[in-house]
Amino acid sequence: MDRRYALVLVISVACVACSQPHGAASPSAGPAAHATSVAASHIARTGPQYLRDLLQHPDFASAFVALSGADQLPPWTRQGGTSTPAQRVELEGRAWWLATACKPHDCPSERILVLYDENTHAMSGLFARRKPGEPSDVDSNDPANDDWIWLGAPDDAAKQLLQQKLYSPD
Repeated sequence: MDRRYALVLVISVACVACSQPHGAASPSAGPAAHATSVAASHIARTGPQYLRDLLQHPDFASAFVALSGADQLPPWTRQGGTSTPAQRVELEGRAWWLATACKPHDCPSERILVLYDENTHAMSGLFARRKPGEPSDVDSNDPANDDWIWLGAPDDAAKQLLQQKLYSPD
């Protein structure tokens, strides 16, 4: 019994160790933006948050509905789509949530990224849709294949971060 416990413990430690970065430098987004570990906010206290979870927070949902350009978004965006956990990023010295999602069952065709400042409730984002007539197998990491809708009024630093995260995800 002790050997089984030891084996499970060794395998667990190995899995955790393998999932950690090995000291390699990550690609830099430039001085304006970088991922950061920020003190846990009230959103983060409940565990990983996906776009669908964030949309359940009244302040986030209100900011999302009020975004200029939100009226042009497909219905799946209001439900959260297929997403990865939101991450904290720092943009010009301020902590933001970055939530990303894509169209269910067709991620390359429609993607959304939303930046949210939990303290001020400011929000901006980028929605990318594959250009009409493009084949389904085009490179989804090539901005030339997409039409964009800017959401809200992102400044240049926010636009740079959103484009970088859309086309060069970590």
